[in-house]
Amino acid sequence: SYREDPADILIINKQSIDQNNVLSLKSNPIIGTSSIRRKCQIKNIIPQSEVKDLRGNVPTRVQKLKEGQYDAIILAAAGVNRLELDLDAFEVRRLHPKEFIPAPGQGIVAYQCREDDTEMRRILQQIHHKDVAERSNIERKIMQQMDGGCQVPLGVYCEKDEQNYFHVYAAWQKSEDTPLKLVRVSQSTTFKLAERVVEELKN
Repeated sequence: SYREDPADILIINKQSIDQNNVLSLKSNPIIGTSSIRRKCQIKNIIPQSEVKDLRGNVPTRVQKLKEGQYDAIILAAAGVNRLELDLDAFEVRRLHPKEFIPAPGQGIVAYQCREDDTEMRRILQQIHHKDVAERSNIERKIMQQMDGGCQVPLGVYCEKDEQNYFHVYAAWQKSEDTPLKLVRVSQSTTFKLAERVVEELKN
């Protein structure tokens, strides 16, 4: 596939495992992430968790987990896969993108070039993947209509099935005092699909 795994992963310290609990995490776990989107969704799944900021590049974040600063951390599968990190020391849980909704475009590499650079655009056209672009455009359009950016707790994931139906999964939290809104919209074309998702999220 042209898109790397869009999912987030939960990386758990072995001593923080409790198979009887949600996501096999011990009670009242300390979970590391600086993403407001991940924070809202993990709090929705494990309300008693304490979410602590987690900064640095991916190896630094994994090192902080190893040092015991957290019981678990959440990272993008794509970043971990591309770095080919050895996570054998931990328990790794893939969070299904239909249930724990990734950031719009997660796992996709995009190229930018100047509009008038026709030569570069011709070269990029050869590696352009229409199917991936079609889905990521929906994800990005929803983000734009929700005034999305890094500080907006918004997850959007779009997939296309074998019958060419589009399925969009979205998660959004208006504020810390409001519940997380989870939405799923399916239709046979992309026409007004983003608008439908935005309307359902905001209603």
